[in-house]
Amino acid sequence: MKNQENGSSDESPKRSVILCVDDELIILRGLKEQLKSAFGKNYQIEAADSAELALQIVEECNQAGIHIPAILSDQVMPGIRGDEFLIRIQETNPNTRKIMLTGQASAESVGNALNKANLYRYLSKPWDSNDLLMTVKEAVRSYESDISLSELNKKLEEALLYNRDSGLPNLESLRRRLDIAAEDKEDSLLALIRIESTSLTTRDFGVSLYKDLMKKFLDSMKSILGSYGEIFHVYEDEVAILSKVPEEEFLPHLIAFRILLRSDYFTASGISFRINATIATASGKKDLYYKARLALVKASQEPEFDSESGIYSYSEKMDDQDLYKINMDLGKRLNQAIHSGNVVPYFQGIMDNQTGKVEKFECLARIVEDGKVYAPASFLYLAKSTGLLRRISPILFEKALRKFSDSSYSFSINLSETELESPSFPKWALSRMEHYGINPARVTFEILETASFHGNPERLKVIAELKELGAKIAIDDFGVEHSNFSRLLEIQPDFIKIDGKFIQSLERNRTAFILTSAITELAHRIGAKVVAEFVSTPEELKVVRSLGIEYSQGYLIMQPSPDITPVSIKIIE
Repeated sequence: MKNQENGSSDESPKRSVILCVDDELIILRGLKEQLKSAFGKNYQIEAADSAELALQIVEECNQAGIHIPAILSDQVMPGIRGDEFLIRIQETNPNTRKIMLTGQASAESVGNALNKANLYRYLSKPWDSNDLLMTVKEAVRSYESDISLSELNKKLEEALLYNRDSGLPNLESLRRRLDIAAEDKEDSLLALIRIESTSLTTRDFGVSLYKDLMKKFLDSMKSILGSYGEIFHVYEDEVAILSKVPEEEFLPHLIAFRILLRSDYFTASGISFRINATIATASGKKDLYYKARLALVKASQEPEFDSESGIYSYSEKMDDQDLYKINMDLGKRLNQAIHSGNVVPYFQGIMDNQTGKVEKFECLARIVEDGKVYAPASFLYLAKSTGLLRRISPILFEKALRKFSDSSYSFSINLSETELESPSFPKWALSRMEHYGINPARVTFEILETASFHGNPERLKVIAELKELGAKIAIDDFGVEHSNFSRLLEIQPDFIKIDGKFIQSLERNRTAFILTSAITELAHRIGAKVVAEFVSTPEELKVVRSLGIEYSQGYLIMQPSPDITPVSIKIIE
């Protein structure tokens, strides 16, 4: 690389460069030596006696991939002035910190550099040495901090948009491409290819061999179809190709690839495999992934469907009463509700059966959309299947803490398997409770009936840590799913909530009465209090109280509400 105070350096630097620019050679030499003494161990100090030479150095650095954290430039120079030079640098190296050193710069030139070159700092000549070195040190630190953040963001983006094993763009990349195509109203054709033998191959030969087999499959796909569209590695057993080639031109090549799969074998670790794949397509301007996936599902359900070519194409008749479409629409709305803050807690009072007063509340998830309120039954199953439950629970807990920070009531909130699988959840929960000034003793965590502890000792550890904080533990919907008597030994709960199926049958079903009575007696023997759920009539409440159950919850006491409402019921002995 050329480097003079107006000449050349002895070697091409590989380290990051700090560049000095000044037409006065005595000043330039002094500046270079001063910077070299302070930063020469970690940075290459370059010098140029004109803006033109400095631009050449910058261009060489850029071509070689060498970072330039800082440039120090004089303002008054023959040819290109300092502010003009720095503005040009801003166009090619916007992150480089630009420092102006001059005793003759006008306010206009400094303002020009500030506005158009993102000037980092202006130092007057003669400068204070300590001030100069501190300025360069901070400029370099600021630059490297931004570059580190940028590189981290790039890595995160790669993790988000590319398959880790194949390096190909993934489902998120495909969705973004399809969104752009839909916005531009471009006609495209999407083919989904699902490998049907994935589970058998991984079961019998292991994941490592399957990955090797997948690589060879993708290489073959690239060689045949790569020039006709972009290939995406959507899932481990599913790939896609998005093409803008006319359908009549693209499909023959897709059929040829299918014939190859049916006739040829792929070899991995000395073993030959025939890859069985299902191929489905959709074309048009919008909803291509949904349509192609629907065709893929139909192909699995109806193997004889359009099997002449072996390519299963989407048609509008597939939309009739289609559960997948409903789920996809609901999934999108659930996503939107989370992003827009429309997932909110509603509160249902839990009444003390002795006093008739509501003493605490359960926080229940609701989605509020266009004035309508949706109960968990309409979205909870999708939240579980999509993994969005992991995002909903912290949102509810945060909003509930905020709500109860202004009251003295205790409250309970459900814990799903997601929180129980997180060893850090107790610490996070404590930090949020401390943030809102809420004593953990006011909080009860309810274990959902679907949570299993068999073979999961870590989940029990999370519960134990929550209890150590002072929080209470309740078993929800006791008597159904995994909520059995062995769970009492595992959890040692503070409360047992008896499932509403038993409570609503108390008056007319002797078995329900006996079981409820037995559960209540057992709970009291282990030191737990009991909550009767779904109490909806005065008659049910009367029987519940006769069994010695401490608390009642249900529509008789109060319906779920967005507000914490004090409620009391007159107890008739």
